[in-house]
Amino acid sequence: MIGIVRRIVPASGSPAWVAAETLGSAAFSLVGLLFIARLIGPQAAGTGAIAASAFLTIDFPIAALFGDALLQRRDLEERHRSSALWVTIGVALLGMIGLFLAAPLIAGAIGAPVLTDMIHVLSLLLPFSAASGLMAALALRARHYRLLAQRVLICQPLSVGAGMVAAFAGWGPWAMVVQQAVATLSVFLLLAALSGWRPRLVVDRAAIADLWPIAGPQILALLVLNGRYRIFILVLGMMVAETVVAVTHIAFRLLDVAMSVVSGASSRLAMPRLSALQHDRDAMAECYGDLAQLQALIGLPIAIGLAITAPQLITLLMGGPWVAAAEPARLVALAAVPAFLIGPAPALWLALGRTRMNLITQLIGFCVPLMALLIVQPVDAAGAAVCWVGGTLSVVPLQVILGLRALNRPLRWLVGQLTVPIVATAAMTGVALFVAEHVAGKPALMAISLIGGCGAATYCAMLAVLLGGRWPRALREA
Repeated sequence: MIGIVRRIVPASGSPAWVAAETLGSAAFSLVGLLFIARLIGPQAAGTGAIAASAFLTIDFPIAALFGDALLQRRDLEERHRSSALWVTIGVALLGMIGLFLAAPLIAGAIGAPVLTDMIHVLSLLLPFSAASGLMAALALRARHYRLLAQRVLICQPLSVGAGMVAAFAGWGPWAMVVQQAVATLSVFLLLAALSGWRPRLVVDRAAIADLWPIAGPQILALLVLNGRYRIFILVLGMMVAETVVAVTHIAFRLLDVAMSVVSGASSRLAMPRLSALQHDRDAMAECYGDLAQLQALIGLPIAIGLAITAPQLITLLMGGPWVAAAEPARLVALAAVPAFLIGPAPALWLALGRTRMNLITQLIGFCVPLMALLIVQPVDAAGAAVCWVGGTLSVVPLQVILGLRALNRPLRWLVGQLTVPIVATAAMTGVALFVAEHVAGKPALMAISLIGGCGAATYCAMLAVLLGGRWPRALREA
C-alpha cells in the first residue's frame, strides 16, 4: 500500500507540487478575498484592505530579507543560514515596533480610528512571518516543492475558514485581520515542524557580509515591489471614499491572484535553475528561453480570459454592489499581457548577482503609478486602474532590452521562444470573443462556462498541435 502511494504521489522535487502550490494559492486567495469581502461589504472590506496593505508593506521585504541571497549563493554554510535567521528576526522586531507606533498616524490620515487596533494586532505577526520566509527560501533552494505546497494546501484553507467564520460572526473588517493572523501563524508552525532544520544560536558578521551584496539591492527591490501596490492603495485611500478603495482593491486582486499563478510557478522553477547555471551563460540562456515560454503559456490565456470575462466574473462572485470593479479589472488584465512575454527577468538578475537591476526596474514601476495618481486625481476605480497600468507598461521595454543583452541573444530569439503561446492564445481569443458576443445577456455562470470552456478547449487543442503532444520544454527537463 505504501509503495502504491509513493508511486502516485509525486516526489518532493516534482514540478507537479509547484503547480499544486500556485494553483492552490490562487484558488484560496480568490475565495478568501471575494467571499469575505462580499460578507462584510465594500466599506468594511476597504478598511480591511488598508490595514492589510500597511502590514504587508513591512512584512514582505522583511520575510524575504536574506532568502534570495541564500538561494543564489553557491557555497552555503550553516553559519550563513543561522545568522540570516536571527538577523531577520531582529529586523522584524524593529519593524513590529515601527508599525505599532505608526498605526495611529495611518488611521488619522485615512480617517478610520479602527485601523489603529487592527494594525497593532497585525504588527505582532511580523517575527513569525520573517522566520517563515527564511525557512521557505531554504526549502526552495533544496527544491522541496512538496513542503512549499503543503504550506498552501494546509494553511490557506484554515485561514480562509477562520476569516469567513469571523465575517459571519459580524466582526466586519476584523475578519480580514483574523484571516491574516491564522495564515501567518499556521505557516510558521508547519515549516518549523517539517523543515527539519534547527538553527544554531550564532550571528556571524562575516556570514552576513557574504550575503549582503546580493541581499541589499534585492531586498530594496522587493520592498519597492511589495510596497508599490500597498502604498498606492494607501494614497488612493486619502483621495477617494473607502468604497472606491474597496472596488479598486477587488479589481486589482482578481489580476493579482491570476498573476500569482504565473509568477509563483515561474519563480519556483526559475530561481534555483538559473542560479545553478550562473557560470554557464549559454546554458542559462537556453533555460531562460524555456522558462519564458512556460511563463507565457500560463500567463497569456489567464490575462486574456480575465479581460474577456471580467463583467460576468464580478457579477457572479461579488454581486451588484461590486459591478464597478469589472472595467478596472479588464484594464489591468490587458496591461499584464506584455509582462508575461519577457520571461522571469527578476530571477535572471538574481542568478547573475545583479540584483541592482531588480531595484532599478521596481523603482520605475513604483514611481510611475504614484505620479500618475497625483496628476490624474482619479475619482473612481477605472481612473485608478489607468494610473496603475503605467507602472507595468513602463518597465517591460527596459526588462526586454537589458535581459537580452545579458543573455547575448537578439529579440528574434525571444520571439521564437514565444511563438507557440502567442499563436495558441490568439486562437483562443478569437473563439472566446465570438462566444462572448453570442452569450451577452445570459446568466453570468452560463456565460463564463461557455466562454471559458470553448476558449480552453481551443487553447489546449492548439498547444497539442504546436507542441507535438509533448510537455513544454521547461517541464520536460525537471
